[in-house]
Amino acid sequence: MESNLSGLVPAAGLVPALPPAVTLGLTAAYTTLYALLFFSVYAQLWLVLLYGHKRLSYQTVFLALCLLWAALRTTLFSFYFRDTPRANRLGPLPFWLLYCCPVCLQFFTLTLMNLYFAQVVFKAKAKRRPEMSRGLRTW
Repeated sequence: MESNLSGLVPAAGLVPALPPAVTLGLTAAYTTLYALLFFSVYAQLWLVLLYGHKRLSYQTVFLALCLLWAALRTTLFSFYFRDTPRANRLGPLPFWLLYCCPVCLQFFTLTLMNLYFAQVVFKAKAKRRPEMSRGLRTW
């Protein structure tokens, strides 16, 4: 059986898309932004605890998902400071945790926001329903 890989360009001929100085600057910027997001969400969770808000609510679950997402992204980009090739060759569990899990967390966050929006819409419809049954329809 013949391989289809014979016509590909060898890896030695490839060059990085961005110069190393730009890559380092972007890595520093992303790490800083994700770390700021992490500390901001962390402070908001402490404020929820401090002011005695409901501990298990859409807000706290949303903030916890954001905190975990920001922590994973900060960790990933901080690995790029030390050794970029090693960060790209992680084992299966660290690879899934740093590259795949944040995507799953984004999906869970979107689903949570959809659930909250649906609850708000259904509560608004439930408030309007008694008016409609009395014949006070305004079209």
